[in-house]
Amino acid sequence: RDESKVYFLSYDVLLSDDGGKTARVIGRGVHPDNHTMWIDPQNSDRIILGNDGGVYVSADAGASWRFLDNLPIEQFYMVAADDEAPYNLCGGLQDNNGWCGPSNSLSPTGVTNDDWYTVVGGDGEYVVPAPGASHIIYADSQNGSIRRLDKRNGATKSLRPYLQGVEALKPADLKYRFNWTSPIAVSGTNPDEIYLGGNVLFKSTDGGAHWTPISPDLTRNDKSKQESSGGAVELDLSGAETFDTILSICISPVDPKVIWVGTDDGNVQVTRDGGAHWTNVATNVKGLPQWGRLQQIEASPSSADTAYAAFDFHEVDNDKPYVFKTHDFGQTWTSISQGLPEDQPAKVVREDPNRKGFLMLGTETGLFYSANDGASWTPLRSNFPVVPVYDIKFVRKSHDLLVATHGRGLFVLDNITPLEEFNPQVDAAGFQLFSAPPTNHWQTWGRRGFSMGGYSAPNPPRGATIAYYLSSEIKQAPEQRRARQMPVKIVITDEQGQTIRTIYGPAQKGFNRAVWDLRYEGPKRLNFNNPPQGESADAESGFNFSGGPLVLPGTYKVSVTANGKTETQVVQVGLDPRIPVDLAAFRAQVQAGLELRDELNALTEALNRINSLKRQVAELPGILGAEGQGAEVPASYRPVLEQARALSRKLEQVEAPLYNNEVQPGASDRLHFLARFHDRLQGIMRGVISDYGQAPSDPQREGIAEVRKELEGHLEAINQLLNTDVAAFNRLALEHGASTLFAGPPITLNPANRAVAGAGN
Repeated sequence: RDESKVYFLSYDVLLSDDGGKTARVIGRGVHPDNHTMWIDPQNSDRIILGNDGGVYVSADAGASWRFLDNLPIEQFYMVAADDEAPYNLCGGLQDNNGWCGPSNSLSPTGVTNDDWYTVVGGDGEYVVPAPGASHIIYADSQNGSIRRLDKRNGATKSLRPYLQGVEALKPADLKYRFNWTSPIAVSGTNPDEIYLGGNVLFKSTDGGAHWTPISPDLTRNDKSKQESSGGAVELDLSGAETFDTILSICISPVDPKVIWVGTDDGNVQVTRDGGAHWTNVATNVKGLPQWGRLQQIEASPSSADTAYAAFDFHEVDNDKPYVFKTHDFGQTWTSISQGLPEDQPAKVVREDPNRKGFLMLGTETGLFYSANDGASWTPLRSNFPVVPVYDIKFVRKSHDLLVATHGRGLFVLDNITPLEEFNPQVDAAGFQLFSAPPTNHWQTWGRRGFSMGGYSAPNPPRGATIAYYLSSEIKQAPEQRRARQMPVKIVITDEQGQTIRTIYGPAQKGFNRAVWDLRYEGPKRLNFNNPPQGESADAESGFNFSGGPLVLPGTYKVSVTANGKTETQVVQVGLDPRIPVDLAAFRAQVQAGLELRDELNALTEALNRINSLKRQVAELPGILGAEGQGAEVPASYRPVLEQARALSRKLEQVEAPLYNNEVQPGASDRLHFLARFHDRLQGIMRGVISDYGQAPSDPQREGIAEVRKELEGHLEAINQLLNTDVAAFNRLALEHGASTLFAGPPITLNPANRAVAGAGN
């Protein structure tokens, strides 16, 4: 609509108002390296800009910009995890620094952008926390610019072993060449022992203060590919086009003297003596073209002689996947590419440390897994996007899978145990319960309010994940639908065989998950108290708490029943490792919580009975009128109705101090009325079990004694009404041939005097 207005995209964004004769920079404050732009055809001042930093929006032709920081479109080169609990993820972003952030923020808002922090600037490449010393992080930006960060105090130190670069000399004249993404590896036992890849392999035993090359040039060292990049107009000396370099390093978890190295020109080098001698085993890979990129090489976590390699040839116009394995230190190789799409270059292959021969493969468009050491592959789809996968990591303890994508950020697949344990026999059996990884109590707290515009990734489920497989869907029975129960029944018991909790899980064909929140059964619900419109009856809030006490640490049995078949597993529950807890105090808290729950159950049963009787009494005139076959109640029934009205008044009198039916469910209406006894008892229980691992305080113990004594009086009055007034009414109703009331047996209170299991019981 305005032919004189022209936008130019390059390192900066420029705007011309005179058809290109002159131009000015309008992209100040936005990330450089601009690639694409959308211009509103109705208003050329409205633009969307895409660059190495992400997406920006302007409504005034670039005079001001808004950065869209809620789009998960990051391009990660790699991913790593530390040893903390919960663990943190780290990775390098293309032209956007190196980052670390939590797998679980322990906040109700989930994992937000504010939970992440930078560890290195520039193009973030490798970010590797030191095993056993997670406060130390080694990270590099482009061209081997490695730094060490101590995140306890933020101190950083440059560790670069060689300062010359392509900005001063052409690569052929450099003593050492570094790839744009120079790989870092850290010893699994010594946080000061680190490795850095150039064209040789560097090693440091003092945290990077001093470096020693422990190899010759491990590349092809083809001088024809080591000229300065660029053309006749100008050079391009960023370093992104430096070739004949090391791309990947992997130290064997089984034998640290075994080190594998992959290069960007197709070499596969291995040493079995810590670098004293090296062997190029690439020529042993039959059927492998030349000049492939070995972006990641994997040393098996189960066998020192085993390695896996995925070669990428897209730069030579070959999109086929080339994936291989060796079980003899590279003397022979076997192709494991069969069954993979022919048009998806392979990027990375890893072996699961929890199951030998279980492989995960990342390609140009997604994920594949193999349960038989690469003999066959299955695509891992679900809601995973079509995106290049640059790196994969397994987290041994939690059985999590970490995936670094080049375009959609990082993904965490929590607890892949079902994939690890699944086999064709499981499908034939129709139902199988999978192992449950150990879990912990985690106390959460919010550091920020909720935001509708910010990005937030969900935390992993709180509690024990119970996973099972069904070969076919199980339909919900009518009685289950009425009770709001799903078809699969899950029972948690302690070491004494006492039932802790009963929950119900989904019953879809395939893999299913349910989560036990590590709590005992909560108090029963009032069956006459409908939730606010749009809110589930099971919804929890500060005013509607439905959980029981947390269980003590220990071993618990999980029994899952589907289609009449029951299978069992055990789950280990641990304390929150951040919080010191006295187990005796924790046990006292659980005991008090269970007693209060049972007392609240007795009160709830009493209120449910009262409201059932009130409903029956209210329905009597209609019932008796129908029996008399007329609009008026027959005279013979009038004494019954008079007695019913008197009984109704007594029911109201008994209920009044216990519960206020005028309060509408939901938080706000409770502010308009004084609390009744049910609210007080529920509030004391909530207070007792909410403080993690702490015995009831003195005020709480006093409150417990008060409500317990008061409850005894209320239950005595209710049982008196049931045994005398309701019984008297029923006798009168029988004398007059009228309908009687159902009241049920007397309400009894059975305190939770059982031994609380867990923590060594």
